[in-house]
This record gives sequence, C-alpha cells and structure tokens, in this order.
Amino acid sequence: MRDRKDNLSKVLLRLCVCVVVLLPLAGCVTTSSDTSSDDDNYEQKNLEIAYGFLTHGYPQKAISRLEKILERNSRSSRAYGVLGVVYQKQGEYALAERNFEKSLDLNSEDSGIRNNYGTLLFETGRYDEAEEAFEEVTRDIYYDNRSRAFENLGFVALKQGEKAEAKERFSRALRLQPNLSGSSLELARIYFSEGYYPEAFKHYQQFDAFGQQTPDSLWLGIRVARAVDQMPLAVQYASTLSKLYPGSDEYREYRRRYND
Repeated sequence: MRDRKDNLSKVLLRLCVCVVVLLPLAGCVTTSSDTSSDDDNYEQKNLEIAYGFLTHGYPQKAISRLEKILERNSRSSRAYGVLGVVYQKQGEYALAERNFEKSLDLNSEDSGIRNNYGTLLFETGRYDEAEEAFEEVTRDIYYDNRSRAFENLGFVALKQGEKAEAKERFSRALRLQPNLSGSSLELARIYFSEGYYPEAFKHYQQFDAFGQQTPDSLWLGIRVARAVDQMPLAVQYASTLSKLYPGSDEYREYRRRYND
C-alpha cells in the first residue's frame, strides 16, 4: 500500500488554505479614523479576492492582489500569511517560510498563521518544529480552530511513530469538535491495527458520517466492518470502492484478499 506521507501533507495543506484568509479584522491594529477604516476594507476585500484566485487555480493573480495590499500597508501580517500559503502550494518552500515568519514577526499572537506555518514545517519533514508550532496554537484557548491544531499534532505523532500520543491528540481534537473526520479516520485505523475492532468501528462510523470517502478510507471501512460482522456495510463499502475507484491499489488488494 502506498506511503501515506503525501496524504497527510495534503490534509494539513487544506487546513491552512481554508483558515488563514478568513481571519477577523480584530487581529489587526485599527483606529477610528476614516483612513484606517478604508485601509481595513481595502485589505479585507483584496484578501478575499486573492483567496478566490487561489482556490480557483490562479496563484499568480493571488500574489498580485496580496502585493497590492503590501504596497499600501507593508505591515499587513495577514497578507504575508496568505503569501505563505500561496508559495507553499507552489512548492516554493523557502519563500513560504519567509512570508510566514514575516507575518508572525508582525503579529506573533496570530494562531491561524502559526497553524499554517506548522503545516509547512510538517510538509517539509521538520516534524519537531511543526510539533512546537502546533502546541503553541493549542495553548490559545480562544482560537476557533484549536481542535484542528490538536488534529495536526496527531498527524505529527504518527510521523514520529508515537501511536499512543497520536490517539491522545486525535481524541482531544474530537472532544473539541466531534465532526473532525480526519481524527475519526485515524483513530479507526489505529484501533483496527491494535485489534480493538468495536472501537475502530465506532470511530469509522463517525468518519463515515462527516468525511469524504477515498480508496484508502473505503478499504479500511471494508476491513473494519468485516471484523465486527457488519457484512451489509462491508458489501456497501466494497461496492462503492469498485464503482468509484476500480483502478485503485485498494480495490486490487480487496479483490486479491477476498475474491468477492
């Protein structure tokens, strides 16, 4: 079965893209003047436009918008933060790191940017540094996406081979936000590997309710359902795997093992 490093990195990268642009203006220093209000509105508008360009596959246009913000306000921590995301998506890791660090120099209390910086550290294999970044984020009890930081710590623990620590972190994430599909899926995977099949089934069902199925998750679902004698569900997952991903490694492994 393929190495899951790329899958974990993609999960974390999706997090950073969806978090950083939607930060509230409360993170910036503002005054009551009309000029300041205009600057804030200009920044917010262009951040949203840049995010739109980024999500629709136009990173260079996103960069141009962000540079316009910085021409008007060279101390916009959010603009530097989004530039970090754009460059990370392009694989320009040195530029991404430079912009994340500049953003945090300007606003060290921005947990959203720090979480995103952690994803860059994770993606480039700097797991100890990523762990430090995510742990700092989890200490911010007012951060809206604190649960995601715990989930990210779970992925770091998996890469470090710390399965027990990963379970603790994924469980903590789910206590804060029960619909985190990534945490549910990984807990199902861990418990299945340990032979705790009812617990694996419970977490897989939670994933199935909120998550998006992939060949990997469907293959896990088939095995978990079979382990707890839930054959109708096993058949259902197998049918979905065969219909949506007939050329996948997981489907070939399913046919090899069960010959259904």
